[in-house]
Amino acid sequence: MERALRSDGLRLAVIWLGWSAVGILFAVRTLIALKLRGGSLPPVPMASIELVYWYVWALLTPLVIRIATRFPLSGPKLIRHICYHAMFSPVIGAIHAATENFLCVALLKYVFRTQNAELWKTIPPLPVSIFFYSFNGIVIYWVIVGLYQAIHFYQASVEKETKAAQLQAQLVNSELENLKSQLHPHFLFNSLNAIGILMRENVEAASDLLLSLGDLLRMALDRREHEITLEKELEFVQKYLQIEQTRFNDRLRVTIDVAAGLESAFVPSLIVQPLVENSIKHGISARSSAGEIAIQVKRIGSSLQIKVCDDGPGTQAEFAPRDGIGLHNVVSRLKQLYGNDADFHLTNASGGGCEATIILPLRLRVVTR
Repeated sequence: MERALRSDGLRLAVIWLGWSAVGILFAVRTLIALKLRGGSLPPVPMASIELVYWYVWALLTPLVIRIATRFPLSGPKLIRHICYHAMFSPVIGAIHAATENFLCVALLKYVFRTQNAELWKTIPPLPVSIFFYSFNGIVIYWVIVGLYQAIHFYQASVEKETKAAQLQAQLVNSELENLKSQLHPHFLFNSLNAIGILMRENVEAASDLLLSLGDLLRMALDRREHEITLEKELEFVQKYLQIEQTRFNDRLRVTIDVAAGLESAFVPSLIVQPLVENSIKHGISARSSAGEIAIQVKRIGSSLQIKVCDDGPGTQAEFAPRDGIGLHNVVSRLKQLYGNDADFHLTNASGGGCEATIILPLRLRVVTR
């Protein structure tokens, strides 16, 4: 309730200040016109009458806004609401004219106590005032309704964009958490199995593998940012490859080629590891002989290209998002973070094997001293 009172008070203050500005503007115009015509009418009462006209509208504006809120100029009932406003506008105009006439008479009679006949002639009789000034009131009524509707549309648009941004952030967060939840069981199962085997053959190697696994899981759990530098992303991938190389021994060879200066480029967190995992699963594991995975990063104009290649049997068909959870996650996160500015391709390499290519906007971290 306290917040509602503050909001209503702020709205009334804005309405009052707005009409005050309009009233002062017209009062100044009236005084300038009197001076240019060389009239004998007293300036203060004339300016006060002008201010009364607009302050009455300040009193009626909350009522007009309430009517505009009840019958908005939108939705399926638009025509019906226009008809309602067409009926309300002359009523509000007449109320304004009558109220303004009454207050102006009271102002001259009880505040200024003037007997100036010329000044009294500026205030028409009540029936005449209602008849003529109601037309002005109708126009001002529709101006208030139009302004309120425009502000309402703007606020609704901003609120919609804010909610969309919040939902987008939540979706990106859920995608990242989903990826991490897929990563942990997969690594734990394979890595613990490898550690169990090594414990009987090479305790030191098993200990190293266990430490690498712990580092990897800690890095994955600590990831909170949607974007990190390429250097940190490749550090995570190298930890992953250390574990996989322990499993595959000499069957897995890895090369990493990053063009100079791109280590500080921003990339989505955990975006390269699923590509490497896909190459190991479908390229290295599918063959009995040794295989190679190459990670290449280079700049193409204003874009960053990340390519993960293997020399396995290749893919039998063009990639579709349903082909794998990990790759689907890659496509989805790229779309959420960059829209149409990013792209992903999974194709057969010209020399055999498979190529997974990510293209995204190049943004470099600015290093400050």
